[in-house]
Amino acid sequence: MNVLTFAQRTYNRRACSLYLSIASICDFIHLNSGPLTNILQYGFHYDWTINSNTYCKLKSYISFVFTVISATLTAIASIDRYILSSRNTNRWKFSTRSIAVRCILFTIFFWIFFSIPIAFCYTRYNHSSHNEQLICSNVSQHMPCHIIQIIYTCIFNGFLPPVIMIYFGLLTCTNARNLRRRSLTDSARLRQINYQLTLMLILQTVKSSFASLPFAIFNCYLLATIKLDKSLILQAKENLVNQIVYLLFWSNYTSFFVYIYSSDIFRHQCMKAMKRLVCCSCNGKKRRYYHRPGLKHLNTTAHIFDTKYKPAQIL
Repeated sequence: MNVLTFAQRTYNRRACSLYLSIASICDFIHLNSGPLTNILQYGFHYDWTINSNTYCKLKSYISFVFTVISATLTAIASIDRYILSSRNTNRWKFSTRSIAVRCILFTIFFWIFFSIPIAFCYTRYNHSSHNEQLICSNVSQHMPCHIIQIIYTCIFNGFLPPVIMIYFGLLTCTNARNLRRRSLTDSARLRQINYQLTLMLILQTVKSSFASLPFAIFNCYLLATIKLDKSLILQAKENLVNQIVYLLFWSNYTSFFVYIYSSDIFRHQCMKAMKRLVCCSCNGKKRRYYHRPGLKHLNTTAHIFDTKYKPAQIL
């Protein structure tokens, strides 16, 4: 629904909506590819990738790439909101669709190549906290993989995106009144759209902070204590906290509800997109054709008044 709504005419020419739309596509791919094998393994006890380290490495790489691309584009969208709220009009030229396309392409290719080390550190091993089941994870036994886990999981996918969004969100809040002062350059409708996009990003920043920061902090704790001997009680407590922060991290993928709550324009465009989908499907099913020997199939509304035959002859 994010993708369909941001594709509407109201949003499709704005750089911020393009960032959020591509981020939603990345979230969609990640949600429907990465967790699938986990659901089969832990929910239905069916592991069709058993003893497949290649799939483990590929799955971990793809999951991280799409996650970090989505987080990066959302952070860039918050920077875009700050640029538009700035009093310096020279900065507004960086908030264009062409600049957004370049930033998106650079972000995608950068993380595709920069995330390659992730694939070398993930493997399948018997985990004591999961009843000795084979799980796909970074064991971090070697120092290079330990450093990679800290840099990629804790910093790039944990601390950095929400910190950037908080910083530029605060700057945008201080400049938010400027969005209502552009009477000479923007129409009232355009100012309202920009203002509500900014509000959507600010609420998204608050949600991402509560979702990502606990995840990053707990992963740093696990990496710092990975070589310590832990009792079964301590491991059980860690598993409980791990499930809590992991579920909080998954709330990053609920941006649609934040946008629906914070923007009446987004709600209106969302309903408009749904109506178009319903109308297109209904029109496809309700097409009626009439047949007359020697003539092609004719649509009732398109040909009755254009053909040289009378309606009675066609019928």
